[in-house]
Amino acid sequence: MINEENIDDLLAKYLAEEADSQEADAVNEWITLSDDNQKTFEHTSIIWEKSALLNTQQVVDVDTAWAKLGIGSDKIKRTADQSDYIKPLPHRSGGSKHPLKGRKSNTINLVFNNFLKIAAVLIFIVGGVLLVKKNTEPDITLLTFQTGNIPTEKVLADGTKIFLNKNSTISFPENFEGDTREVKLTGEAFFEVHHDKAHPFIIHANGTDIKVLGTSFNVKAYDAQVQVVVNTGKVQFSKNTQQVILVKGEKAEISKEQDVIVKSINVDENILYYKTKSFNFEETSLDEVAQLLSDNFGKSIVFEQDKIKNCKLTATFQQESLDNILTIISETFNLKITKKGDSIVLQGEGCQ
Repeated sequence: MINEENIDDLLAKYLAEEADSQEADAVNEWITLSDDNQKTFEHTSIIWEKSALLNTQQVVDVDTAWAKLGIGSDKIKRTADQSDYIKPLPHRSGGSKHPLKGRKSNTINLVFNNFLKIAAVLIFIVGGVLLVKKNTEPDITLLTFQTGNIPTEKVLADGTKIFLNKNSTISFPENFEGDTREVKLTGEAFFEVHHDKAHPFIIHANGTDIKVLGTSFNVKAYDAQVQVVVNTGKVQFSKNTQQVILVKGEKAEISKEQDVIVKSINVDENILYYKTKSFNFEETSLDEVAQLLSDNFGKSIVFEQDKIKNCKLTATFQQESLDNILTIISETFNLKITKKGDSIVLQGEGCQ
């Protein structure tokens, strides 16, 4: 997999034709993800070709070079012989040879060993890549908007509307610049992205990327799990080399434990309750109903008898409080509601 920490090393291995098949596939996939990646690769390739000059032997006329500096070779010889800091270098035959001896010869061949070549090339490439990134990526100051216990809507400079669930954070530039519109999400939000074919909208959430041109969808990214549900249009959901395309009515999830994108049909009509304030239950088990109520109202709802969980509820609630919803449920199934600490307990005979 490619990330900001290993991109330079992988590009170097790729261009040196030392990358294995998996690494090569990862680089090829990375190149296609964005125009900036393509530009970075092209500039790095040019830098790599230029660095091939390091493989040639350089011949230097020592006497002429020092003469241009106004220093005679005899002075160099005396200085070198008297210095305590210049030490003889080991000769391959086992003897020693002073680096400035042999002045009768007009040339010295400077040969770099493999380690020095690799180090020089890597430094050259890393510097080049950083320079390319600096020149291609605008210096953008990010703004951060965070919700508390109340879901809130935020409108970005391009007209995109974001409805954030409670305890969620969105980071975004004051004005979008460059080829893409990119934001970072922690938590949950419903996006209505303003259509702009020339500037794709990209959401970064827990190591995943959601890329769209203009559509509406929900992203849930608490902890290490990420879920995307598409309401309208088309969405590209990816992590590293994994990628899926989602359309209306489809969802995809990825968790830290599996780290694999799983695509399916969305059957949960209540996923947007935090935005619509509407519950629609159709033959839904009380076990599932209790979980949805707990998630959205922040209360723990438990059952005194497990058989209550199997009761099926068909009902629609619009802008109703938790107390009102539980009252209707208790009357429907003849249940008793009690509060124990931070939990709400349902008791009853259950359903057949």
